[in-house]
Order: sequence, then structure tokens, then C-alpha cells
Amino acid sequence: MVRMVHEALEFPSVESDNENRQSFSPNEETRKFQKILLDAEQPLYPECDEFTTLSFIVRLLNLKVLGGWSGKSFTMLLELLNAFSMIIKLHKTFYEANKLTKDLGFTCETWDVCPNNCMLFKDKDKDLDACIMCHASRYKELNGKVGLENNRGKKL
Repeated sequence: MVRMVHEALEFPSVESDNENRQSFSPNEETRKFQKILLDAEQPLYPECDEFTTLSFIVRLLNLKVLGGWSGKSFTMLLELLNAFSMIIKLHKTFYEANKLTKDLGFTCETWDVCPNNCMLFKDKDKDLDACIMCHASRYKELNGKVGLENNRGKKL
């Protein structure tokens, strides 16, 4: 596996003769990739078989999306979990954790949905104010006014 990573990143072969070895310094992209590999192999804490640092962060980010947490609330959770820094090492902010998944090519997009689950407001429908199927408003009514929040409860 290590030899394949070296070949993929065009590192000198581990088995090459000393005279064929090159002196090299990995570029920034390679250093990021090496950090990701380390996180992917590093147990969350000693003797943890269930999670690596990377799998735990990815799982937390999944919960953030499913639960509709804000970036600020996610950072607060990481701050709380980092109180156990003598046991686990995690990223300190949502920005750092999210950057890791972007470096891996994971992205997450959210879209407004019709309150009756008829359609998503995305692509060509992203600017519509009402569902094309049932004509329900895209927005919640608050204090007699429509358009202050989308159906996920976020202020516009």
C-alpha cells in the first residue's frame, strides 16, 4: 500500500538503489494528503476500533447536516469534545473540519423543499417562491408575513 501511494504521488521508490534516490520535499498538496492519510489511520483514541480521527469528523459533519446545525454550533461541539484532548485530538473549528472533507472532495449542498415534499427548489427552480405541484409557499408565515424564513427555519 505504501509503495502504491509513493507511486501515485511520484515519490522515489522505496526499493530503488541509493544512487537513484532523489532528495525531495513534498509540496503543499502532498502534505495535505499525507495528513489525511494519517487521520484515516489514526484511531480516535488508544484501543478504539470503531472510529479513526477522520471517520469521526466525517460522522460529526454528517450529523451537522442531518440535524441542521449551524457552523457555530458545530464549532461549539468541537470545543466541548476537545476538553478531552488528553484522549482524543480533533479539529478545533467547523472551518477546519469542513476543509478536510473538501480536500477529500466531499461536498454537501442543501436545498429548500416544498413543505408537502413535492419538489426541491434547486437548479432551474431555485428562484421560485411556490411549489409547481401543489402551489404551497416556499416560505413560512411569521407574524402574518410571508417570506421571512424558508421551510428549514433559516432566516433569509
